[in-house]
Amino acid sequence: MDSFQEYQRLAAEVPVALRNNRDRIELPVLGLQEGAGKVGSVLKVVFESGRFHLTAEQSNEVKDRLADVLWCIARLCSETGISMQELATHSITQLQARTKGLDPDRRQV
Repeated sequence: MDSFQEYQRLAAEVPVALRNNRDRIELPVLGLQEGAGKVGSVLKVVFESGRFHLTAEQSNEVKDRLADVLWCIARLCSETGISMQELATHSITQLQARTKGLDPDRRQV
């Protein structure tokens, strides 16, 4: 897969049992919330350990949940007529505007 456009097309081909137009929005919104919550739960456990180091199992769990979130975003983009490429470009523009004037040497890595 080479692009967001291709991912969005493939994500739209995944069969989903949707009863009506409302489900086409609610399912990915709920999935987005659930996936983000699960990522937060895994990372909370990692932070509580006193150091930020993911085990292989935790890393796979985060990757699985982020993949779920990405699918939900792709579905919402398709349903709202927004391309994922457009969203990614908008995101960078938005981030650059928010961080304009911040000292890059003071970023925490």
